[in-house]
Amino acid sequence: MEDWLTSTRYLATYYFWYFAAVGVFEPYLTPFWRQIGFAPAEIGILNAIMPGVAAFAPFLWTAYADATRQGERIFLVNTWISALAALLIPHLGGVGTAAAAVLVFSLFRTPLIPLANSMTFRALAGRRERFAAVRLWGTIGYILTAAAAGMVMDRIGLRAGLHGIFLAMLACGIVGWLGRSRRPVSLPPVGLREFLVLLRNRRFALLLAASALAWISVGPYQTFFTIHLERLGLSKTFAGAAWALAAGSELVVMLCWARLCEQASPRFWLIAGLASHPLRWALSALARDPVALLLIQTTHAFTFGVFYLAAVQTVDGLVPDGLRASAQGLFASVTFGLGGLVGNTLGGLLYEPLGMAWLYGAAAAVSAAGALLYWAGTWPEVAGARAAPLRVPRGGSG
Repeated sequence: MEDWLTSTRYLATYYFWYFAAVGVFEPYLTPFWRQIGFAPAEIGILNAIMPGVAAFAPFLWTAYADATRQGERIFLVNTWISALAALLIPHLGGVGTAAAAVLVFSLFRTPLIPLANSMTFRALAGRRERFAAVRLWGTIGYILTAAAAGMVMDRIGLRAGLHGIFLAMLACGIVGWLGRSRRPVSLPPVGLREFLVLLRNRRFALLLAASALAWISVGPYQTFFTIHLERLGLSKTFAGAAWALAAGSELVVMLCWARLCEQASPRFWLIAGLASHPLRWALSALARDPVALLLIQTTHAFTFGVFYLAAVQTVDGLVPDGLRASAQGLFASVTFGLGGLVGNTLGGLLYEPLGMAWLYGAAAAVSAAGALLYWAGTWPEVAGARAAPLRVPRGGSG
């Protein structure tokens, strides 16, 4: 027996403030490290901590939550500790102490979204297509905060402005506390056998492999897109508009997701999301014109919006209720943790010797392999379902 956040209103508010925090640290933490005098190699180490931790922490936390039925307690405690760690980050001037604060922040923050996703799917009671209507508030929080944070940083400076991470995570803690359910939820017991069944699920394994390859391909873009635009002679204002356009296209998908689910299956949309990655990177390898670059940014609607929503919805449909958190945690660890770590690392190593065009080409090849793997691996099941004979009950009229 355990208590969970069961109100989609509170969950939507949690998503808003969580991604508001991301909207502060994602664009501005690296400039802060540079401002206080850290060398590029030191900044690289600091920036490697979050994806490195994300490669294992989400699954370990969520598996522990499912095994102990202490999901809400873990969710709330981790939120508060993340807020306290965020409060320390702007006040630490040494690389070692900064790394320790980022490590604590990462360890306790990384399982929060997988846990929130599992709570949301449970609250929706089988209406998985409505997940996007809750999750879209996170995208809204990110867009609003990322846009406003730049103006705030210009006025008060990076050090003071980074306290916004703490304030947003503090708001998450308050929302989580106020929104916790007073009615215990009864879930079946989970042991080692159930976890092994999850890991041996063929469709789940295919999804993890394909998603990891897709996210590896995102690494060069995430790391070097702004620098690539600057080398093309485009301004930081243009770069900001390009990033905002991508996030806005993701928001459109979330608004339309319930209707899209009525038109096709999650498998169709997941394949569409996976297949959009090689298309985006192939076009990006050729693009030099500002208008073309902005048009390509709208494909983010598929490379993240459609891909992510179809993936988490598919994951939730593949596992029993008692393993929801573990499945979402494993998906996050493999895709965004391991995939992000490999993609960012390889991108960093190969950017100077290859250049951005060749990196985009390699990303297209890697993501195409992921899309083909999932399509070919799941096709026999679809073909078998279509070929199954129609069973007519005995005694029926003919």
